[in-house]
Amino acid sequence: GESARDQIEAGREVAQETRHYNETHGNTVSMRAKEEEKDYRYFPESDLPSLQVADWRDQIEIPELPDARRERFRAEYGLGEEAAAKLTSRKTVADFYEAVAAEFDPALVATLVADSLLGELNYRDRGIDSVTDRLDEFERLIELVATDQVTTKNAEETVLRAMLDEGEEPDTVVDREGLGKAEDDEVAAAVRSAVEENPDAVDDYHAGEDGALNFLVGQVMAATGGSADPGTVNQLLREELG
Repeated sequence: GESARDQIEAGREVAQETRHYNETHGNTVSMRAKEEEKDYRYFPESDLPSLQVADWRDQIEIPELPDARRERFRAEYGLGEEAAAKLTSRKTVADFYEAVAAEFDPALVATLVADSLLGELNYRDRGIDSVTDRLDEFERLIELVATDQVTTKNAEETVLRAMLDEGEEPDTVVDREGLGKAEDDEVAAAVRSAVEENPDAVDDYHAGEDGALNFLVGQVMAATGGSADPGTVNQLLREELG
């Protein structure tokens, strides 16, 4: 016989019957029919009062499913497929990302959560559940990067690893390691020194050598202990070199 769905779609009344699932054919087949409702011997449960669901039925909301959330992240935050998939792999991760992305640049937050945090956890054979009670600390780390107090490189390679391995708070690591971004005057002085102390690299730069500028950037970053912003260093060097 036909399934109830087939009968409904065909506009016919659904037959009252008991059906059996046929594993071989992957469908259900009729076992026996019941002509009237009384054949099922329905009767009310005397110990259970009537339940009125009208008041709360319309308030029931189906939570956003992972696939739908992934597509929304791509559309709303401009994320790539891989990043969106990582960020919606667990509800905890998705909730954390969305909360922090509301405060800071969504693209930066996506990189720090999907690649940095989840990547370091995966390297240690750990999951997000191992740090759910410290998510406020990881939000603080993202804030330090987003507000230009710490470079992304130092945040990823030093602060985050110390947080995961030693259980330290981000500000503690930054202060101990002296990772706060260098002041503008310090960076400018390091740029001038790099230019003065490396005349060959300066000549190569003016001769069009592609690697010369990168070499000078490296000298400035070394002089500032990696605390200078690479983009700022690059710009200042170009201005100094003319």
